[in-house]
Amino acid sequence: MAVKAASLVFIAANCLFISAAQADVVIGVAGPLTGQSQNFGQSMLNGVKAAVDKINGQGGLKHEQVSIISVDDQCDTAKAKEAAQKLIAAQVDVVIGHFCSATAMATAPIYAQADVPMIAPTANAPGLTEAGMNNVVRITTRIDAEGAFAAKRILAKRPNAKLALVDDGTTEMKAITTSFLAAYGKAPNVMAAVAPEQKDYAEVLGKMKAAGIDTLYVATQPADAGRLTLQAAKLGLDLKRYGPDALLADPFWTSAGVNGENTLVSFPIDPETSNEAKHLSADMKTLNQATDGPFFPAYAAVQLFAAAAEMAGAHGHSGLASVLKSGDSFDTVLGPMRFDAKGDGLDLRFNWYSWNNGVYQTIAPENP
Repeated sequence: MAVKAASLVFIAANCLFISAAQADVVIGVAGPLTGQSQNFGQSMLNGVKAAVDKINGQGGLKHEQVSIISVDDQCDTAKAKEAAQKLIAAQVDVVIGHFCSATAMATAPIYAQADVPMIAPTANAPGLTEAGMNNVVRITTRIDAEGAFAAKRILAKRPNAKLALVDDGTTEMKAITTSFLAAYGKAPNVMAAVAPEQKDYAEVLGKMKAAGIDTLYVATQPADAGRLTLQAAKLGLDLKRYGPDALLADPFWTSAGVNGENTLVSFPIDPETSNEAKHLSADMKTLNQATDGPFFPAYAAVQLFAAAAEMAGAHGHSGLASVLKSGDSFDTVLGPMRFDAKGDGLDLRFNWYSWNNGVYQTIAPENP
């Protein structure tokens, strides 16, 4: 999945950790605080810390001060399970994390068994909320929703499209095209699977040409989509191209060249769009703290916990998740958020980017 580069500032450990003994409400934070993804884990922890500081500065949560206990999972499932047991032993009131989808899915059942609510700021794998656990809420939009987002745009902007839907057969990309089909509501003119790192697309392109395809949604890795785009152009196919955020990476343009011009790619909405986010970002900059990566989703997770706690009590545990899954709207730094019974957001939160001249940029509404 494409990830925007993040330049994160570390905060000294003695500023981050507050002893649980000094507070009544305890938030557990789980993520990669060391290892290859430590910048992202640190950013997530920083976001929680900033939100907790604001709550405590305003008198606490229901007149109780809030503390943080953090654990390091290194985005490793075995370490994550150990980390989850530490948080449960510490009697946390909520867990914010885990950063990686694999660790979030590995630990969610552990928290469910212990009746601990889990708010996942960044884990986007569909399986996290498809397992039927009542304790999980996910802030980021699940990755397969990109398919539905694209289908709705194509239906609105190109209702008479002759569509080809192509994926690489991997679990992630298949989930995206499955979501696309459900939202599209009708069969594409051509549906095909290609192999990862495939070099020759003559067979699928021949089918597309014979069917008069003018619109392509391609869910593959970026270099594969680039090669498909290049070979389609050489065959004389004039296509309006769409794809998920995997295509928002340089290998797509490197492989497609100028033939990739105007390819539309969905990507999660920039979190720094609301006035609250802008003010918070400015405040953090005065403290030399970056707000890239999962900072804002983690901050929003604390806001959601606080809002639910006002209704169910800070120690309400499973009741907290039920409040959030009610379908009611909650104000956050990311804007209003609503969740379904599974714990997924009810609103698609993506923007469209367009490849132009080897760089990508947000676009104005597309003409039909």
